[in-house]
Amino acid sequence: MTNDSDQAWQHHAPSSPIPAVRRRWPWFLLIVVLACAGAGGVYAWPQIAPLVPSLGNEAGSDRVAAGDKETLPNLLATQQKLEDDIGALGKSVADQQEQLKAVVDQLASLTSKVDALQRPAPAPVPLPATAAADQPHAPVAQAAPKPRKPPPARAPKPAGPISTGGAPLNVAPGARDR
Repeated sequence: MTNDSDQAWQHHAPSSPIPAVRRRWPWFLLIVVLACAGAGGVYAWPQIAPLVPSLGNEAGSDRVAAGDKETLPNLLATQQKLEDDIGALGKSVADQQEQLKAVVDQLASLTSKVDALQRPAPAPVPLPATAAADQPHAPVAQAAPKPRKPPPARAPKPAGPISTGGAPLNVAPGARDR
């Protein structure tokens, strides 16, 4: 740093410590947060209280086990029904795949038949040279060319100045006679 900046700071008096009012706000905020946490604990205690004794006693687990014994047959029945449904769906999918394969095979055979029908007929087998020479050829008539029509007569172009912007032109009276 330079001496200039040190001299500038020497003229300013150090600031006073933080006022007492500003020092109280963090403590007040801490007390408010602790009060809110305590109120939340009091509110939640009725829901937590039944859980605490059941965690320490085995009697609570006996009640849960009895409830499980009652629902076990229902769960097994549901599982069996789902297995049957999945088996039926698997069989249905297999049947549909077989049907799809049959349809694809039929489509392939029909496509080959259509391709065979669209192919041009094979060229006829040429006759022996003696049979072809015996037949006289008919003269082929030439098409007569059509006479051309004369092009249509064009209108003569106007002579003189032409307006391109739609403004009237000032033309001398003798200029049109040319």
